[in-house]
Amino acid sequence: HDGTCDAGETYASCPDDCPEALQCGDPDVFAWEDGVMYFVLVDRFFDGNAANNSPVDGVDWPAQFQGGDWVGLEDRLTYLSDLGVNTIWLSAPYKNRDWAGAAIDPVADTHLYSSYHGYWPSPAAVDYADPLNPQPVPAVESRLGTSTELHGLIASARAENMKILFDYVMNHVDEASGLFGAHRDWFYLENNNPVLCSPNYWNDPYYGTRCAFTNYLPAFDYYQTWVRQWSVADAMWWAREYGIDGYRLDAIKHVPMDWLTELRTAAEAEFPNPEGGRFYMVGETYDWDSQDTLKAFVDPVTKLDGQFDFPLRKRMCEAVFTRSLSLDDFFNWWNSNDTVYGAGALMSTWIGNHDVPRAIHFASGQLGSCTEGSHVGNSWNPGGFTQPADPEPYQRLALAFSLLLTNRGVPLIYYGDEIGMAGGGDPDNRRMMTWSGLNTHQEWLRARVARLTAIRAAHVALRRGRRTTVSGGADTFAYKLGGCGASEEVYVLVNRGDFDATVSGLPAGSWTELISETSASGGGGITVPARDLKIFVAQP
Repeated sequence: HDGTCDAGETYASCPDDCPEALQCGDPDVFAWEDGVMYFVLVDRFFDGNAANNSPVDGVDWPAQFQGGDWVGLEDRLTYLSDLGVNTIWLSAPYKNRDWAGAAIDPVADTHLYSSYHGYWPSPAAVDYADPLNPQPVPAVESRLGTSTELHGLIASARAENMKILFDYVMNHVDEASGLFGAHRDWFYLENNNPVLCSPNYWNDPYYGTRCAFTNYLPAFDYYQTWVRQWSVADAMWWAREYGIDGYRLDAIKHVPMDWLTELRTAAEAEFPNPEGGRFYMVGETYDWDSQDTLKAFVDPVTKLDGQFDFPLRKRMCEAVFTRSLSLDDFFNWWNSNDTVYGAGALMSTWIGNHDVPRAIHFASGQLGSCTEGSHVGNSWNPGGFTQPADPEPYQRLALAFSLLLTNRGVPLIYYGDEIGMAGGGDPDNRRMMTWSGLNTHQEWLRARVARLTAIRAAHVALRRGRRTTVSGGADTFAYKLGGCGASEEVYVLVNRGDFDATVSGLPAGSWTELISETSASGGGGITVPARDLKIFVAQP
């Protein structure tokens, strides 16, 4: 530490050197720390144009195209704005496989699936010799809409001051794609067939970046320079054509590092000074425990800005839902996790996504292992995952959202989790978005999430500050977010227990509790309701 703060550093990345005036930057200028991200699985959100509905033969309803489209999402942008969302992660918009496909493990799961999720891209043999004028023009998925409608959605999102990320699927293509038909030598094949990742090669040092998820999704051989060049040119064309702000990069550990570093170089050259400071790239590496595995892909200069924080999600679930981890131990772990990915890293924090059962069932106690993913036993059993009728699961889910939204990172809301939507594993966790008939607890949860995002937007310390412990315990905890000036210090008092509890640590003085917008006096213990928290700022 040399007593100075380099360009781009904040108090979170350089706490010993940044003077107070530089600690959190200009709160009026967007930085990705200010993002509240919402993942829209477009086919499952809202059907705005029934004319583009085209189901796939042989597929049962849970895995079928269900009609959501870009016109439907555009119709619901006000809903997202009211929720406090300012960043939308869109499921992949690219042309996808037209036919049914088997599961990754077709022996255990005999159902057929459609490509409603966007993860089976089927590109034509696009020539990027002229990267600004590819031939033929890359195609969008017609079941989601037209290119004009996608442009219209993005323009409307811009009018709501929202950022857009596309899901980019770079590992493989559909075997029926024009690209595979024209360039089989661009793909890793043995005896003219893909080498399957399952069951033994998912983490194999050689095959892990060469294997195919299924036999109809051949994996690119990115150890060939020209294959990487094609993929990077493709990613840059989509980003340029639709004016997006970043990518969520699917299954990043299954591609060689050279692909990622070349993509970052291209993005820096293509978008040198975007609003928000950079073209944000966040990766998905499905690993609950190995921070080192996630970290290997994170370096904002040459690789990813961050990854979805699977290790944090596991431990937050254990602290808030199953309560197998004390709050003291959880926050001690979180403190170390905050710095493990390096200076400038910006992870996306989350409590629910499309690959695990819905968060409400962990919050209710129905699911007791926080690492439970999707498997045939929980994926095709919708009768086993019904909407909870009691308030407690919604309160616990709200508490998890509260922790995400009062700490640094880019918090993710998986569509429907703001109302505690029910669902088991994939595809049951991808039901059509519920727009009516909510119970009172769902309505309360949605209002609480909206209140929390508003508080986060109003207080820069919650987005860019540094967390310090004020008091701790097994079921109660208090922390302060600071480093953005004395007037911006925020105190958060947490009670995960099933009874009201007194939480210490709020200093003497007059305070405003931000959720209830009521006054309080510090200097003694504060009563925090069961499964809840309070957020305080000093009164002027």
